[in-house]
Amino acid sequence: MSNSSLYPNTIHFNQSYIDYRFDWSNFSVPLAIIPWIYIIPSFIIICKIWKVYLDTNQNKTGDVNRHVFLAISLSQFACFANFFFDYFMTRLPATGIFTSYCASIYPNHWLKMIIFLALYTNYLSLAFPILLPLIRLVIVIFSKTHQKLNSKVIRILVPIILIYPICFTFYLIPALGVCKTYEYPYSFGAIWIYYTNSMFGLRNSFFNLCSIFFWLVVSVIINFILLIKVIKAKSQIVHHGGSSASYKAEFSITLTTLALIAFYVLNGVFVLVYIFAYGTNSYTAYTVIVRPFGNDMQTCVIAWVFYLTHPAFKKRVAVHPKSTVEVILTHSQSH
Repeated sequence: MSNSSLYPNTIHFNQSYIDYRFDWSNFSVPLAIIPWIYIIPSFIIICKIWKVYLDTNQNKTGDVNRHVFLAISLSQFACFANFFFDYFMTRLPATGIFTSYCASIYPNHWLKMIIFLALYTNYLSLAFPILLPLIRLVIVIFSKTHQKLNSKVIRILVPIILIYPICFTFYLIPALGVCKTYEYPYSFGAIWIYYTNSMFGLRNSFFNLCSIFFWLVVSVIINFILLIKVIKAKSQIVHHGGSSASYKAEFSITLTTLALIAFYVLNGVFVLVYIFAYGTNSYTAYTVIVRPFGNDMQTCVIAWVFYLTHPAFKKRVAVHPKSTVEVILTHSQSH
């Protein structure tokens, strides 16, 4: 039995792929270069958001709700980590730069670690965004004790979120990482890292889809309750003469939250298209190219929307504002 027949649907020990030579003119090469043009500036923005959280924590000022900044920072760092590992799982191998080498080695656990980290960080990027609306809801409902309660929420949920992806990737324990060829519309030599011999033959696609649906439903429920509170708060701030800065802060966070919901839906669509259309000679097959850029939008758009709209990043703002909800509740309690 030949070595190639031991690993069907992979390129391992396939002489045609061993002889493959990397071609700079391949259309996959610019697709692997372009993302860094917008990812690097976005990562700098994420670090600036994180810095506001650290500075607020260090100075112990109460004008910025540091839990909101922590939630967004964790969400965006998870998205960036997912971009990084997904890049080495899909986009860089698609250029063909590792094709010959990968075809000459056995499937192994090192290749599996790449896909494990890509999947692990993907689940983190789905779960961490839920902290933002949850923290805001706690502020609305428990106005007097929200700082202590949100500290407990962070201490409890962050470790749970860091552990929960294991429940969706346990089947990779006995698996081996393999290199597979990309189907249409990629050309010969384009590969990606996948796995074989998983526990019980389980696949990630259905776990991923269920996870997206779950977090989408939870997010919509929390945000629906929050929306009712914010609409009421908006009318009160006009009536009580609340500050413009506090309204802008609340508007910024609301925009960020709505964008997060939109990306849950977008991720779900990409997974469904992959399940039903991957490898077919139809226009939907091009989603295999578009999907990574769709995920990049979550990393970039969320960070930039928050950075460009929140008053905490305005140079002329000397005092960082509280949220609209906090201003209103404080005003109401004073009466």
